[in-house]
Amino acid sequence: MLGTNKIMATSYRVSSPRWKRETERPGRGPGSRVLSGRELPVDKFMLAIVLGLTLFGAVMVYSASAILADKNFGNQFYFLARQARWGFVGLIAMAIAMRVDYRHYKRPFVVAGMLVGTLTLLIAVLFFPEINGTHRWITYGGLLSIQPSEISKLALIAFLGFFLENRLSEIESYKRAFMPAAGVAGAVIGLVALEPDLGTALTLSLVFLVMTFHSGMRMRHLATLAIPAVPALAYMLLFVPWRLQRLLDFLDPWKNQTTSSFQVVQSMIAIGSGGSSGVGFAQSKQKLFYLPAPHTDFIFAVIGEELGLIGAVTLVMLFALLAWRGFKTARSAPDMFGQLIAMGLTVMITAQALFNVSVTLSLVPTKGITLPFISYGGSSLAISLFAAGVLLNVSKHGKG
Repeated sequence: MLGTNKIMATSYRVSSPRWKRETERPGRGPGSRVLSGRELPVDKFMLAIVLGLTLFGAVMVYSASAILADKNFGNQFYFLARQARWGFVGLIAMAIAMRVDYRHYKRPFVVAGMLVGTLTLLIAVLFFPEINGTHRWITYGGLLSIQPSEISKLALIAFLGFFLENRLSEIESYKRAFMPAAGVAGAVIGLVALEPDLGTALTLSLVFLVMTFHSGMRMRHLATLAIPAVPALAYMLLFVPWRLQRLLDFLDPWKNQTTSSFQVVQSMIAIGSGGSSGVGFAQSKQKLFYLPAPHTDFIFAVIGEELGLIGAVTLVMLFALLAWRGFKTARSAPDMFGQLIAMGLTVMITAQALFNVSVTLSLVPTKGITLPFISYGGSSLAISLFAAGVLLNVSKHGKG
């Protein structure tokens, strides 16, 4: 008997009055099937949130990096200019994604191409020189810099959406549904963890759990993932010296406030200094060579100091509203593939935001992960905007 989630999704899919009839294009295989019918207006509320966050991010990147950029590069607009270029690329990608029917992404050759390409990049990046002690970036001549782990999010979501939709009739099968999905996801997550990038690996794990649960997969099958995951996570946290130190610093950040926990302590000082209304835009003191990476992983601390509790809470509420619209889009999608990728993309963006804010507030151990749309970072910004474009396209095909 199918699980409750699967029954609900399947019955919704059949009974939806706006379910558009599938048509096969002459001379093409099943992978090229498209749905015809009237499109709804794009979710303007979600679009406004994404554009607002992107613009706000550019402003805060300038505020957080201007003095640092002027000292190191002789140009206070150095980081802002690079962020603007990537933002322009990302906005173009978002505009294209908004126009391309999301169901094109479930064509087998598209899914296979994304998955094989991502796995190739994740392996290749391990052979590139270390940057800040990790193998996360593929760089070329200072002009090209991409993070395969960012691309892996989209590839995994596309694969899971395609695979789980095609296995709905046997979603409760351990061998036919759970094992293949877990095997592919495990390969992607494992390669990301090897970079090492534990934060992104955990985000991918959460995306996998949410998407498979929504598809109706048995909970006891998902629970078996704890058998390999718990020992692996325990080893990475307890037997890797620098991760163990971060865990100890999380438990008592003030013990090593001038050494290993300096960054998180300065972050809390910055946020505490902001009070309710902040010290004023561009007036942060902690960004003046006290707070490391003020324009990247810890930009939320600068926001808290300059704009205060009001600004910080407003930003968190915008991400909460984005999550609401994303899950609403997933619920209204006309097919299981749309439901799954909308769910996956929403979790991808909002879980990363929650993790970043939690690190800044010392609610979880320190981990390098960007704040979507806000932090300085080229490929991260472009991927987030493209993901938002796909999510907006799904919103055009829902029940309204």
